[in-house]
Amino acid sequence: MTMCGVKFRAYPTPEQSKKLSHWIGCARVIYNSKVEEDRKNYLRFKETGEKTPVNQSFAQFKTQERPWLKDCPSQVLRNSAVNWFVSKQRFFKKLSANPVKKRKGEKDTVLLTNELFSFQKTNKPNEAPSYNLFIGTKTNQVGILKFVAHRDFELPKQIVVSKKNGQWFVSFCYEVEDIPEESEETLLQTYAALPEVTLKEITVGIDRGIAIPFQLNNGQSHDLEDKAKERLLKKQRRLKRYQKKLARQKLGSKTREKTKRKIGRLHTKIANIRHNFCHQVSHEMATSEAAIFAVEDLQLKNMTKAPRPKKNEQGQFIPNGAKAKAGLNRELLSKGLGKTISLLEYKARRRGKIVIKVPAHHSSQECAKCGHIHPENRKTQSEFFCLSCGNHDNADLNAAKVIAKRGIQFLLSKPQAKTRTRLGISRSKAGRGARKTQIKETLDVQVPMTPEAMPL
Repeated sequence: MTMCGVKFRAYPTPEQSKKLSHWIGCARVIYNSKVEEDRKNYLRFKETGEKTPVNQSFAQFKTQERPWLKDCPSQVLRNSAVNWFVSKQRFFKKLSANPVKKRKGEKDTVLLTNELFSFQKTNKPNEAPSYNLFIGTKTNQVGILKFVAHRDFELPKQIVVSKKNGQWFVSFCYEVEDIPEESEETLLQTYAALPEVTLKEITVGIDRGIAIPFQLNNGQSHDLEDKAKERLLKKQRRLKRYQKKLARQKLGSKTREKTKRKIGRLHTKIANIRHNFCHQVSHEMATSEAAIFAVEDLQLKNMTKAPRPKKNEQGQFIPNGAKAKAGLNRELLSKGLGKTISLLEYKARRRGKIVIKVPAHHSSQECAKCGHIHPENRKTQSEFFCLSCGNHDNADLNAAKVIAKRGIQFLLSKPQAKTRTRLGISRSKAGRGARKTQIKETLDVQVPMTPEAMPL
């Protein structure tokens, strides 16, 4: 049994938009009220030691100061309280952070269970099934919400209606039985049992960078098309112009609100272009003949951090290269280096394939033929010249070949059953020092960096 998720664009009428916005606002008030109530209970516990049980009650928030809560279906308020309760339980299990208040305009969503919606068939005989989405109760109806389904789907048990930058969406998950999906551990054991010759044929190394976002060891590369780059550049220039205009406008004015909406729509269009690129690249890789995808284990969150401020001997702040680093971070994030691999992981697993993350250290300085590592091997961004064997190749292509060799070496080391694809590092509750020792041993044993230890 596999869970599939879909997200469709919705087109509510002005009256429907107003009512759905009211429901979203009521759900946000209940959620924020539960967060505030929990904070007060915690402060009371620190002062008096009195413990207050965590529950899902919300009736105490329907006061005379909030008469508009009575105009919202109680199921919507209940679902919001349940969302907070689930988030709080995840916090107790150390799976997420403590729930915080939601701000208007950020993730405006409302959860609707099957008491609040129904899908009604509208298709004729011998035609593909199509549905109308009816939202509301007998006493509080939104009506039929128009949405565009770009793919077939199964009927869900709950849906989420969301609004972002003036656009409405309907998203939900449903179970699918005809998609066999094996676990990562099973796939890892299956491919680890293959001989080295077979692994060479089905393994692809992927080098990620700025000049070439995705370079494969078989010579293929993936980058935005020229038209997409022109569209991005055009929208980024327009975005910069609107941001300057916004800075000069009066706070709270209607023209400033219009400019903010334009900026939001531009951000959405830019994100859609990049998201489309990530889906296209990941789909092309997942549907290729390769079955094993080796990628660098890049810590993009750490790579895109702002530099620390610098001070001279007198304690005065001096330039720290923050502007140049901001430009580098912008380029790294704009290529979708992490999003594409995340999409590739689930698309490959559905097809019985696997993604392996290998160490990224010295991959750009190591020779794919002899294994010699030296900073002088790569003097420029695009050229690689080995000082030991004289191998001359494109720098990104050489790095992709090195990554593929490391992925094969990892599989040949035959990891244990309870390991993950990220170098077989266990997710046990060991201490920080034990994890560091385990990672070091894994790197030393599974990915030897000397030419004699390389199997290829």
